Amino acid sequence: MVKTFDGQNLTGITAQSLNLLPGELSGNLIDGGTITHFSSTGIQDNATTTALVVTDGNISVVSITAPTITGNTTVRGDLKVYGVLDAGFVRTTELITNQRYEKQYIEFAIDNEQGTNVGTGLLWPSDSYNKQLVYRNNPDRFFMTESVDIAPDKSYLIGGLLVLNSTSLGNGIVNSSLKTLGNLTKLNVTGDVNFADIVFFDSASGKLSIGNAQPTALFSVYDSTNDIEIILDGTPTGRGVFGTFNTKALDVVTDDQVRISIETNGNITLGQPLRDSTVIKMFGTVGIGVNKPTAQLEVAGDIRFNNKLFTTGTEPPTSGSYMQGDVVWNASPMPTGWVGWICVAAGNPGLWKPFGQISA
Repeated sequence: MVKTFDGQNLTGITAQSLNLLPGELSGNLIDGGTITHFSSTGIQDNATTTALVVTDGNISVVSITAPTITGNTTVRGDLKVYGVLDAGFVRTTELITNQRYEKQYIEFAIDNEQGTNVGTGLLWPSDSYNKQLVYRNNPDRFFMTESVDIAPDKSYLIGGLLVLNSTSLGNGIVNSSLKTLGNLTKLNVTGDVNFADIVFFDSASGKLSIGNAQPTALFSVYDSTNDIEIILDGTPTGRGVFGTFNTKALDVVTDDQVRISIETNGNITLGQPLRDSTVIKMFGTVGIGVNKPTAQLEVAGDIRFNNKLFTTGTEPPTSGSYMQGDVVWNASPMPTGWVGWICVAAGNPGLWKPFGQISA
């Protein structure tokens, strides 16, 4: 049934007056105006102000609540996420942290299923191998596949203290197992020293040794092949000591020739046998058996000159073996006595004759 109305009075027409059944009013008959409490099977409008604006090719909305967005999505402009962004894969050309927030770092959280973050880190794919900065354990450490190059004026620090820079090691570096060093201009050592188990320095005693791990003198050189140790030392009385520490003879050489020999029993040889060309010079007074000689040569006992014995006595010998030419000087010369006696025939005691009668 179609109901007619007076064209001059269309106000106050109610929906009941139209007598429209569900489905009889087409949407294309509506143009403009506000439809309140609009709803359909897929849309329900509960807004009290404008929230959605639809224009050609664009939808504007202040806020979207969508538990799931499917399909490829492109965001042009800034995207702010207040909360956790849980992504299976993130690809970016630049990553900037905002210093206004407490956390300004990339966090590799512990996996809830595996219970570990071992193996997490940074990776740069490459054709030959992947460049990595990865966390590993046993022991806990960071593993890097590449070298680290820092600026020339920067340093490595541990606990705020210098460890290494481009020119020096930090003062805290006290232990090392260095194998090779370049040219050293200064080396200060405050403790014991061991060079290749050859050179040893004992800091407690101040002794230095070559070849002996336990130095026996202020300086010593030990020849293990021949079991000879040569020492330089001092005594509490202020005397210097040079010689052998163990029971070994000592030779002083020049031009690879022995010039002075000191035997283990103390015997001393100057020069070499059958080498009469050796010149031995002595300056000053010489005492043999005398602590403080007053003459150029002072001997406390007998002397033998050119294989001739010179001794002293108050009479010719009455026993003992003597050679022709041996002389006994009179130890108590008196007027009309003799200067001495000379052996004119070898024997025991030999034949002795007086010589040099002293005037009365």
